[in-house]
Amino acid sequence: MDRGPIVSREGDQEWETWSEEEIPERGLVYWKTLISRGVTRSENLTLGVAKLPPGGALREHRHEQDEIYLVLEGSGLVRVGPGESRVEAGSAVFIPGDAPHSCVNTGTSDLLVAYVFPADSFDEVEYVFEG
Repeated sequence: MDRGPIVSREGDQEWETWSEEEIPERGLVYWKTLISRGVTRSENLTLGVAKLPPGGALREHRHEQDEIYLVLEGSGLVRVGPGESRVEAGSAVFIPGDAPHSCVNTGTSDLLVAYVFPADSFDEVEYVFEG
């Protein structure tokens, strides 16, 4: 495998979201996958950015993999298990694998969050919503 740098630019990717039918259960959130097998020649880690508009949310869900959030812009509330924390730009959150968690934008501008999974590909991350 070529060991040169892998550069992925957020502006080169399109925003994705759930289908209209899924939004009531899953919440209103947009994402771009930036580092992931199938998008880049990489493995072991997946990185993307998520955008929640004011009042938007990623409803409670879980997945097998650990996850890290790094808040880039805006403010919100992150729940992991029974705990909840207010977050703003510069906040980092560790989410253990299989822990129920959610995120809501409590501010007046977009909440922009980088997320990282220990997975070769974003397709390996199976979101389980129980609501």
